[in-house]
Amino acid sequence: MLKILRLLLFLVMLSACAAPPTPTAVTALPAVTPTPTPHCPAASATCPASQLGLAVPTAGAKAFGRLELGILTDGKWANPFDPAQVDLQVRFTGPDGKSSQVPAFWYQDFDPTTLAPQGGGGWRARFTPTQAGAWQAQALLAQGNLTSAPVTIIVAADPQAKGFVQLNPANSHYFGFADGSSFVPIGLNLAWADSLTQTVPEYTRWLGSLSQNGGNLARVWMASWSLGIEWKDTGLGDYSKRQEQAWLLDQVFNLAEQDNVYILLSLLNHGVFSTSVNPEWGDNPYNTANGGMLSEPTAFVTDPAARAMFERRVRYIAARWGYSTHLFAWEWWNEVNFTGIADETLQPWTADMTRYLQRFDPYGHLVTTSFSEGRRDPLWKTPEVSFMQQHDYSNLDPAVEFADALSAFRKISPNKPLLMGEHGLNATGEPANVSQEAAKVHFHNGLWAAPFTGWAGPALAWNWNDFVDPQGLWPQYKALATFLAGEDLAPLKAGKAGVSDKAAIALSLQNTTHALIWVRSQEFEIARAILGYEKAKGAGPALPDWTFTPSTLSGLAITVSGLTDGPYMARWFDPQTGQWLAQTSVTSAGGKLTLTVPDFSRDLALQIKQ
Repeated sequence: MLKILRLLLFLVMLSACAAPPTPTAVTALPAVTPTPTPHCPAASATCPASQLGLAVPTAGAKAFGRLELGILTDGKWANPFDPAQVDLQVRFTGPDGKSSQVPAFWYQDFDPTTLAPQGGGGWRARFTPTQAGAWQAQALLAQGNLTSAPVTIIVAADPQAKGFVQLNPANSHYFGFADGSSFVPIGLNLAWADSLTQTVPEYTRWLGSLSQNGGNLARVWMASWSLGIEWKDTGLGDYSKRQEQAWLLDQVFNLAEQDNVYILLSLLNHGVFSTSVNPEWGDNPYNTANGGMLSEPTAFVTDPAARAMFERRVRYIAARWGYSTHLFAWEWWNEVNFTGIADETLQPWTADMTRYLQRFDPYGHLVTTSFSEGRRDPLWKTPEVSFMQQHDYSNLDPAVEFADALSAFRKISPNKPLLMGEHGLNATGEPANVSQEAAKVHFHNGLWAAPFTGWAGPALAWNWNDFVDPQGLWPQYKALATFLAGEDLAPLKAGKAGVSDKAAIALSLQNTTHALIWVRSQEFEIARAILGYEKAKGAGPALPDWTFTPSTLSGLAITVSGLTDGPYMARWFDPQTGQWLAQTSVTSAGGKLTLTVPDFSRDLALQIKQ
């Protein structure tokens, strides 16, 4: 009778636990046999677990889709974020017999309208099955060596699923999916919302606008003032006071998955460990002034206690968001050079932390970091860093600057992709008048010059909330996405096509049977735009409605070398309007193909294929 009463009491307790989110339905728990440990008193802050069970989806699980399970237990822990108190994991075994293990995480639900907490919180685990068939799941609690009864989950195939983003096996300078298709990241920084209450409305608008215009990548920060889960208000290692931020980041991922946008998630912004550039060190919980263990910020990467505490945060982040096929990559730092941490200590920290992260990321997500200036040999050579980044506010012509930068990066790490992680006139907001018009020119050229000089994708604009969105520049993404639709850049090599007049340049991506060409007026670049504005303005007042109009170029011809002799189809494209133009038959003879360029004043693009 005592066993029956304990079981009934346990099932009542289970029913009060947080259930997985809709639309995930859950079944009844498998039978649980109580262990002889005493029942936890209601007033007890901590109590060892005697029961462990799983609530699993009844239907709807698909390969490469999120599988979310509720974990039900009668244990209580003072800090559910401390693995030394509660190391709770779930082992998933696939139909092929191979197993993966992911940590569970403490979850608090929130009202989407008021952002008020809902319910008392509970344990969850997120996992992405990588194949169809019968999977088994079993919860494991290290403290007490407790295991749940295994449950079976039937996973259906999804023929539309692409899998996780990885390096393109056909050409490691580019990205691709597990299904073999290519991935060209087209997007921008959407680093933070104006406030926590605006997070869902603003990301709904931004991600929707990006997706509707063919974009697929957003760079998001876990900053102290936005979606960071640990700060002065939490202290170290206990994220209960920032479950609202964690829940909001869940919503950003949900929106991204809905809009088919991939997230480059930046885990640390430089200011939190900087005393000079956007300094936040004074409020950092690692600071001894706030009860931490560090008297100066650069010790973050060497102090054993600091490293252990950050590992706890990494584990939680991996447990909660590592499941997502729409997590493009983990980014350790934004512009870490502003922290003053030396490369000789940063490099081993990056390698060690990446290996630690990979213990809880069975999907092998890509890893990167960033600097305000990009050429940092030790970090880019580190095998654990998947791809390189540059941030560029040089205001130089991207058609020239990007080619030179790529050449320098390739000398450091010849086989890794290179992504322009931030691009703009400045990082503090595009100024008014001349720079608004010049910034549009610079923004457009960053989009088109990067892929045509061999970068893994177009430049990611920085000024999303004070330039791209308010200026309505989303259709610029649609133009590039339309031109590149169906293209696989991996077999193509960046170079130049011949132009009959030095008034224009022509950048190419091509092999022996296919070519993509971007033809641009030499006038259509930022320095000429600024000069044109200053000339029009003279000594008079600002001209807020001034438009940059380069001269029309007529009668130009371009010559593409290296194509196999024979007939081809050439289609012109207008990058300004996003429209396909004239189509004509052309012939390559003697390894060269020459054709006349339609009249233009800014730029044109050309597709040549057999």
